[in-house]
Amino acid sequence: MKNDIKRYVVVGTGITGSSVVSYLLAQNHFVMAMDSRDLPPNAEKIKKQVGKENVCFGKFNQQWLSDADVIVLSPGIDIKTQEIQLAIKHGVEVLGDIDIFAHDSQKPYLAITGSNGKSTVATLATEILKSQGLNVRAGANLGEPALNLLNDAAVDIYVLELSSFQLETSRSIAPDVAVVLNVSEDHLDRHESLDQYFRIKMSIYDNAKYKVVPRNTQIGKAFNHVTSFGLDAPQKDNFGILQDETGEWFARGDKNLLNTNQIGLIGESGKLNVLAALALTDAYIKNWDDALQAASEFSGLSHRCELVLDKNDIQWIDDSKGTNIGATTAAINGIERPIILLLGGIHKGGSLVDLVEAVKGNVKTVIVYGQDKKLFFEALNDFVDTYVATSLDHAVTLASEHAKRGDTVLLSPACASFDMFANYEERGNEFQALVRMQEEVDGC
Repeated sequence: MKNDIKRYVVVGTGITGSSVVSYLLAQNHFVMAMDSRDLPPNAEKIKKQVGKENVCFGKFNQQWLSDADVIVLSPGIDIKTQEIQLAIKHGVEVLGDIDIFAHDSQKPYLAITGSNGKSTVATLATEILKSQGLNVRAGANLGEPALNLLNDAAVDIYVLELSSFQLETSRSIAPDVAVVLNVSEDHLDRHESLDQYFRIKMSIYDNAKYKVVPRNTQIGKAFNHVTSFGLDAPQKDNFGILQDETGEWFARGDKNLLNTNQIGLIGESGKLNVLAALALTDAYIKNWDDALQAASEFSGLSHRCELVLDKNDIQWIDDSKGTNIGATTAAINGIERPIILLLGGIHKGGSLVDLVEAVKGNVKTVIVYGQDKKLFFEALNDFVDTYVATSLDHAVTLASEHAKRGDTVLLSPACASFDMFANYEERGNEFQALVRMQEEVDGC
């Protein structure tokens, strides 16, 4: 950013906020920082960086906010917060770190969002680009904060995974290629409605040079003459699935690319993720053999439909990253075996109708646990055998008691984890440890 702004106030001092403070100071800006938590992450580091007199923890200092030239809002802070809104009324500009990245980046970047699958697609797209000999840095909502990526002067291209929270404060992003993978009810505890959430997601396309869309969806219908992907047969240079006597193929137009049984991702959602990544990186692929090898070697992310154990013909799958109804529905629909479903935690809002329909078709047993277990029990108990567990440990034990040869035990909580765990990673790690302990017990 140009050094023509006198005062930045960074609100929220987690991973993103800390990266913003460091970046702005390196640009010789005056920076103040605040957080509503009494002892937030990076507290001591930021005090040393900006000086104790320029730090406010335990509350939002309204005077600092209203006197700021620019507020840089961390994704975890709602822009509708009263103190932020009052500063906006005083004419203060509110940005996110993604806006600063977009302003200062000198290299092209791909932007990916969606309710589900964005981490998988961002990671796979990164691997495909690397297979083409490109120096790629990926981050934002996934991995490194966006501003940390700018430290690498040798980079050829960036890959950004963006959440609705990040897009909500981003006005100037202009990616070379953008995609909205899907939109289902998520974060309605923060966004006012599904329509508002949809509009925020779709804003990623506003200044994009090229648009990639999921075919035959509300997203895809919003545009003409764009690159699309879907599970049906593709037209022209779009991406989809073709079938012939030799099997089922990922295809670009009428050209077969890769047999669908050669990928490590599970189910329909796995196929869609591969198609999205290929469509997203299409303009940068010079060597298709290398690109397709990267796609076939990609085995997915931890805690995203990850096979933990397959013993006695019983599969145990960790989909702890499935924190909303859409993700869990996709996971269920991607498994072609009888399912014992473990779900629960903190429901983030939205209808359970799609979950009920998926459960009715593919799930033989549901085990609910966590803060909102009663909500899920009442929604599902009339359609499938549903049991209540007191903990994730108890849920795994119940699943072990009910599982038979040919079954899949699926942890896909459809909920946030914060009632019992620090994050979905901790929840997934606990599940995996419990499954392996269960294996040892069964083996005795």
